[in-house]
Amino acid sequence: MLVLDNNLLSTLSLSTLDGLGNLQELYLRNNDLDHLPPDVFRNMANLSQLALSGNRLKTVDGNMFAHMPDLKKLYLHDNTWHCDCNIISLVQWMRQTKATLSPRDALKCGSPPDLRNKSLSSLQAALPCLTP
Repeated sequence: MLVLDNNLLSTLSLSTLDGLGNLQELYLRNNDLDHLPPDVFRNMANLSQLALSGNRLKTVDGNMFAHMPDLKKLYLHDNTWHCDCNIISLVQWMRQTKATLSPRDALKCGSPPDLRNKSLSSLQAALPCLTP
């Protein structure tokens, strides 16, 4: 377990997490992270819990979580999600995963204004890029 909560972290790179391939729990709550490189957790297949709540994330690539077969709990609430077509991969991953997500209804859009406070899990009809 590695707890990096409340450390004012603003960036996270692949090299930051080098050598932590056996890590099972990673807590990065209440930092200033506003972006995650898509491959940042690439070598962390053993993660079962990942907490990214309380940051400044606007979008993340949902495919980054597909490389974590043991992921059981993912905490993403209290971020200011920007609900545009860049969030599609996260929304699609959320639909398919068996992992427990921080209360799904707590994952809300922060922008654009017409989608503010809308649940990420209900975005299908709201984004033209999500309709089949």
